[in-house]
Amino acid sequence: MGEKNRRSAILAVASHLFAEKGYSNTTTAEIAQEAGVAEGTLYHHFGSKDGIFLTIFDEMAEEYLAGAERLAGDGKTGAETLSGLIRFHFEYLERNKTRFLVILRDFPNHLAADRDGRPAEIRNRFSRMTDILSLVLTKGFHDGTLRPSFPVRDTAGLLRGILYGTTRHSMLGIIDVPLSRLSRMVEGYCLQALSPDSRAGGKRGKGGKK
Repeated sequence: MGEKNRRSAILAVASHLFAEKGYSNTTTAEIAQEAGVAEGTLYHHFGSKDGIFLTIFDEMAEEYLAGAERLAGDGKTGAETLSGLIRFHFEYLERNKTRFLVILRDFPNHLAADRDGRPAEIRNRFSRMTDILSLVLTKGFHDGTLRPSFPVRDTAGLLRGILYGTTRHSMLGIIDVPLSRLSRMVEGYCLQALSPDSRAGGKRGKGGKK
């Protein structure tokens, strides 16, 4: 098994065990044994169990944001791009349920509290998604396919909250709506709310302001 394959195996096994047993109840020895590597190999690649968890988070976040950024720059109208982003969000998380559930349920509090730049880095990732949605809303305002009722940045933050909040509630079982149906519901709701023909969109006219 090459180094790249060992690394991938460790991450796959760790994601499975974290999802099944919880982060705090999983040991590095268990991960190494199931991945078929020496425990020292695990430490060589990731340094610690925290390092494995942060790698799962980092790789998933970067993959997700890169996909969203590609969609935002594809040249379609603002409304078409927003539809594509919403579908991408739910489809991506459907494909990566195990990894996302680990992050959603078990993000270690001590990692978020560390003073090594991690909290700021996490906030920057959320800000990148707001940037992407702001770009799409601005595009839609200029091409006439979207009409935000409130300033673009505020509306983008609201959309981000809808995406993340509904996903969280679905995956934790707070609402009994599968991601596939939730995707259609959120897409329809957001496009209707931001339509130039909607009553709310036609009255306020602040969509061009950031």
